[in-house]
Amino acid sequence: MKSFFKLLIGLLTVTALGTILWFLYKLTAYVLVGAKELKPNEYVPLFVAFVTAAVGLTGALYTQNRIRKREIDDAHRAKKTEIYFSFIKLIERVMMAHKDELGLEPLDEGELVKKLIEFKTDCLLWGSEEVLQALVDFQTLSTSQPTPKQILRSIDPLYRAMRNDIGLTNTRLAKDFFAKWPLSDPKEFDRIGEGI
Repeated sequence: MKSFFKLLIGLLTVTALGTILWFLYKLTAYVLVGAKELKPNEYVPLFVAFVTAAVGLTGALYTQNRIRKREIDDAHRAKKTEIYFSFIKLIERVMMAHKDELGLEPLDEGELVKKLIEFKTDCLLWGSEEVLQALVDFQTLSTSQPTPKQILRSIDPLYRAMRNDIGLTNTRLAKDFFAKWPLSDPKEFDRIGEGI
């Protein structure tokens, strides 16, 4: 079904571009025929006005499209941030329960599964493709008896995708930055048993 819509959109786009090019060809031919009857001081300003109008219209349409996309992204950012923050807090709570010095009760497995399902459901509508793929990879690894290092590493692409989706950049963050983030001492990450 998805490929059908892509094909349909592609055909419509090609048809629209073909129609526009045909009209431009006809208009250019008409202008050239008319230009033979005009003096250069008459048709040059007309041609310049036509080109200026075409460039201005194209620029205005492009700008409007960018503004509309930015407004949509801004409108969705608050909801996405709320969803992603709830997941980060859940992971934080799970990790804090493993620290004996905090004396926290481990999170009930049923409650954990329920919260993860809620997060996946929210991501289905609000998450970007990159977030959805990182979430699938995270879930796949979680069901395969991963090592602690694998778990930490699987969180890294998910956090990066979430940050990217709300407009934050990760370009200056080192490899495994978010895998090391939850640890008290980031150098501890290198001492954790290899698994990946």
